[in-house]
Amino acid sequence: MFPRWVVLLWLAALVATVSGCANDQQVFNNLIEEKQKPVIKSPDYVVGATDVLLVEVRGQPDLQKAVVIRPDGKVTLRLLGDVYVSGKTPQEIDEDITRLYNEYIVGADVTVSVVGLNSQSIYVMGQVPREGPQPYTGELTILEAISRAGGTNFRAEPKAIQVARDGKVWKVNLDDIVIKAKRGQNMYLQPDDIVFVPLNGFARVGFAMDNMFFPLRSFFSFIFLGDSVSDLKNKHNW
Repeated sequence: MFPRWVVLLWLAALVATVSGCANDQQVFNNLIEEKQKPVIKSPDYVVGATDVLLVEVRGQPDLQKAVVIRPDGKVTLRLLGDVYVSGKTPQEIDEDITRLYNEYIVGADVTVSVVGLNSQSIYVMGQVPREGPQPYTGELTILEAISRAGGTNFRAEPKAIQVARDGKVWKVNLDDIVIKAKRGQNMYLQPDDIVFVPLNGFARVGFAMDNMFFPLRSFFSFIFLGDSVSDLKNKHNW
């Protein structure tokens, strides 16, 4: 049977944790400003530094080239030299380069495609095996992002996934997406989105208890260590 003071401490931790969860939920609810369906498809991809472009000119194999966008936002192409491309969509770059090549080749037919997506990221944080940034690939959903991060761990609350974007937060139930096949919640992500997988209630209680008893654990460890040192001194007549 546990001493009464241990039971009282445990109850206090439980009440604090439940209250904290309620307050967190209220704050979270206040952040949701619109009752819109959370399916937001990404716009056309905008290239940036470290992305890789493949530039092809029909009938001109010597001009075909894969180029990495430099930190200054430019790429170097045959005949044209440096061309600024950062912050544009592939279609806009295609039009710019077509216009430039037409100064050298009559009726130049240019195709620009993005073959390496490296400049933009989304972030998966919280209760997943592999936290951190992931490359943004143009059309990436919550389920795909969490899967890339290794799925949720045993401390996660899959019913309360949070997606933060531009000061707004959406709450997504991963169980509805996976188990109930409610694909409407599997929203498309955009660059710099943060997907947060929170702790479940049991894990919150565990962490609260651990923080509460940590000072006591350190105290008892010191006492037991002191007893061990005393025993060694007596044994060896130090």
